[in-house]
Amino acid sequence: MQRTILALLLIYSLSLSAVAKGRKDVPLAPLPTQVITAKKVFILKGVGATAHTVEGGYDLAFDAFYSQMKTWGRYELTDRAENADLVMEVTYGVTDHGSRVFATTNSYTNQTTIFSGQAFSGQLTLVVYEAQTRAELWSTSVKPGVARSKSNQEKEMIIAGQKLATNLARRMPVETK
Repeated sequence: MQRTILALLLIYSLSLSAVAKGRKDVPLAPLPTQVITAKKVFILKGVGATAHTVEGGYDLAFDAFYSQMKTWGRYELTDRAENADLVMEVTYGVTDHGSRVFATTNSYTNQTTIFSGQAFSGQLTLVVYEAQTRAELWSTSVKPGVARSKSNQEKEMIIAGQKLATNLARRMPVETK
């Protein structure tokens, strides 16, 4: 009985230490060969949600992604899908989570105030396709940070666009010369 308890405690402590180490121990899955060997890429701004988005925010995210890809220099960016090995599509979607209602009570006056509002969450997504067949090869998504002011919302969209490029770049094998 004691051995069973000791074995369970050992397994439990090992699982806790694995959880404590977090994501650092999880190796990144490799990208498809087509993504690694491609030379030319066409970047497409897909149809995105316009409601509940900072005016121009989706444009800023797309432009930030495009700029990041151009600066990275890993791929030659083309102006037509027919001239590319890959098509990278950036889209923005918004999910409506319904209304949220909550109340607060002032403990001095015993007055209750009720608040309500729509709950939305946005997500910027990059999908990489093989240019000729349009077969989906890989994708990644990021949620822009939450901000109240328009300028901070714009900053969050720019950061999200840059993160899409970073998510792709960090999975690329290191080039040796």
